[in-house]
Amino acid sequence: MKKIFITTIAFLILAALIIAYQVRKPKKQLNLIIWSSYMPQSVLDNYEKKTGTHINMTTFSSPDEMIAKVRAVSPGTYDLVVAPGNDVEILKKVGLLDKLDKQEIPNIKNYAKSWLKLSYDKTNSYSLPYLGSYLALAYNKAKVAPISNYSDLLNPKFKDSIVIVSDQRAIIDSSLINSNMNINQLTPKSLGFSKNFLSNLRPNIKAIDSDAPHALLANGEANIGLVYNAEITMAQASNKDIVGVYPSSGVDLQLDNFMKFKHAKGGKNVEKFINYIEDPKVFASIVKKYPYLNPNKASWAYLPSEWKKDSMRNLTSDQIKKAQMPLDVGTKTRDIDRIWNNFVNQ
Repeated sequence: MKKIFITTIAFLILAALIIAYQVRKPKKQLNLIIWSSYMPQSVLDNYEKKTGTHINMTTFSSPDEMIAKVRAVSPGTYDLVVAPGNDVEILKKVGLLDKLDKQEIPNIKNYAKSWLKLSYDKTNSYSLPYLGSYLALAYNKAKVAPISNYSDLLNPKFKDSIVIVSDQRAIIDSSLINSNMNINQLTPKSLGFSKNFLSNLRPNIKAIDSDAPHALLANGEANIGLVYNAEITMAQASNKDIVGVYPSSGVDLQLDNFMKFKHAKGGKNVEKFINYIEDPKVFASIVKKYPYLNPNKASWAYLPSEWKKDSMRNLTSDQIKKAQMPLDVGTKTRDIDRIWNNFVNQ
């Protein structure tokens, strides 16, 4: 009898645990891969409360890391990705993307038209904007003299004092922009210019960090930065001596996009999630947390005046005209990889 009693109790406990797990277990899930420090967890939690869909978020620190992670898993592992525009071309070319059902995304009306129908996806069949960014300069005015362009980073006085992002395309593009070269028309001459620029820059590098370069600027570990614009704004929030500068020769302008993978197990829930993110109030909460360029025009009504006045969060029409947007450069990517690897390991 004792054995029967113990067995019965054990069975009841196990049954209770199974029931509790089933209650807690989300009925629906989506697997998202996205840049680190780019999507507030609170937004994902609120989405789950509203829809019952749990978002599993995997992060990456560079587009190359993202490509490696995506190719290392079986189709259907990830449902959607947020990555730069040139990756739309790359992922579509190798057959990894599915077309978006825009009928399921009525909030597409909230986008500013200037951020749609760009050259890498002229009909937005495979991608829709998330956030935009550009590489800008930052310096600590209490420790170093003002800087205005990329070439200033080569000053020997800045040895071991600069933080840059771990984004090989953006950094190499910046070196080309410094010499007034087209970042999408790579030649032996332009690649040679980039290689020399990075070689001269290397002694001045304190850290290569895309996860939290703003922290190094804010705490004084790095006095100068070549980092994403939002990282400068975040650093300024903690350290008023940090100054952001739009480089005089122009910038590498990137727009990160939502893309849906083929064989996405989440199905139409991918589009429903994108639609939720593009709700004006939801999107305003995102850019308040991560102050990148905002393509959601409708969300501006919910943003404070200091956001709208911040030169690091917004570009003038002249600055946009001067900017260059990276596109897929095909086999030249191998040359970029080679230059970057030599730079990192120098």
